[in-house]
Amino acid sequence: MVLSLKIGYLVPGVVIKSMPYHDSHLILISGTELLAFLPKKYANRPYKVGQNLLACVFMLENNRIILSQHCHHYYKRIAERAFSILIEGEKIRIRRAATVAGAGFAKMAVEGLNGIDPVKECLPYLPAMKPYTDDTITLVSYSRDIKEYIKNALTPAPQDRIRKVIFSSTLREAIVGVDPAYYGLFVGKGGANVATAAKLLDITILIKKAEDRLI
Repeated sequence: MVLSLKIGYLVPGVVIKSMPYHDSHLILISGTELLAFLPKKYANRPYKVGQNLLACVFMLENNRIILSQHCHHYYKRIAERAFSILIEGEKIRIRRAATVAGAGFAKMAVEGLNGIDPVKECLPYLPAMKPYTDDTITLVSYSRDIKEYIKNALTPAPQDRIRKVIFSSTLREAIVGVDPAYYGLFVGKGGANVATAAKLLDITILIKKAEDRLI
């Protein structure tokens, strides 16, 4: 049965034991006899024995199932639930999700279909994700124009404060020149904003003050 599970699967479960010496929760996957571990560092909130939850299969190692509520699979799966009416109506497509450790937020790239503004369309449904995560979800409009996509991915930093974007497809690297007064917003606390944007696009993003000679 463990072999039938795959990384990225969303599974329901119930907490049957707290394991303080392992800093983990022991989870019974609902409808099965399978036990899994949800490390507390991968849980998005404190849990007590008997509580139900959803989590994604994060790792399968040595016949052990490790769950997570902080991996990109989890954010994408719960977004598919929250935005199901838009997905089924062929209004939007969820492209990718990303987060970095300790950020407290995730970025979600959403593509609008048939000329629809995906962020505007999704916003009314965003509260439906609240029961599944305490993290802030930042919606990012996907674009086939890589420079535009980079600008969008750096939200909530203001796009009108971006002076220039230089992208190398060979290096998979972007240099983004920004208004020096807004440099901190683009980088984010501990570098989390730019790191999450880079992870979302699977590229390297370097934020530079527009007065730097490289820009």
